[in-house]
Amino acid sequence: MKKPALICAVTALFLSLSLYIAPFARAAQPKMVITPMNFDFGTIDEGVKAKATFTIKNEGGAPLVIYDARPTCGCTIANLSSKTIAPGKTATLVAVYNSTNASGEIRKFITVSTNNVKTANGVIILTLSANVKAKPAPDIALSIYMLANVQIPSGGSTKRTVTVSNPGQLDLTINQITASQGIQATIGGVKIAEGKTVNTSLTLKPGQSEKIDVTIRPKVIKGNYQEVLIIRSNSSRNPIRDFIVQGIVQ
Repeated sequence: MKKPALICAVTALFLSLSLYIAPFARAAQPKMVITPMNFDFGTIDEGVKAKATFTIKNEGGAPLVIYDARPTCGCTIANLSSKTIAPGKTATLVAVYNSTNASGEIRKFITVSTNNVKTANGVIILTLSANVKAKPAPDIALSIYMLANVQIPSGGSTKRTVTVSNPGQLDLTINQITASQGIQATIGGVKIAEGKTVNTSLTLKPGQSEKIDVTIRPKVIKGNYQEVLIIRSNSSRNPIRDFIVQGIVQ
């Protein structure tokens, strides 16, 4: 056989083998299908631990490896029945959401990392949603939580008024207030000196509010400062509330 003919024959054989092998090479990949992608618990009572089950199927031709299934918050846990799923097989991911101290519409997420090349970086995100019906409880809210860029002359001071309220359904008791070194406050006749902690028994009925008169007098001579007023109460949802002031002493 002449060389040109031999080369043509080898080339044809190579192309034939390539066309034969290519479909199998393409098929030898995992393909992840998760059902459902979004799980809605509907309306649940606060404190309930709601469970969702996701089915993970490998419809590809190679093993599906799940490296991690990580919830985005500590209120949710996720457990996999298997981290490696053979072609045609399934596994389950069971997620449990703890609704303690939650209220209203919530959305939680679970990030699943795999060797599935069909998704961006092998990552897919599952969603949990619910409408949490809160138990009657006290709560605490501030009219202002932070003041930024408050400029004060060296050795000077400035005053602000903050309103603390009870948006809950039961009586709120403010148990303790702590002031940092450059802030002082007065609420309901109780005075909190700079750098001090004062125990109180101030009670706010549902819907009731009280004003806090705050004086900011930073101890720094010049430059940036930050002062904070820490309020502790019997609210289980928000037991600690901070009022923070940041700025510059000129």
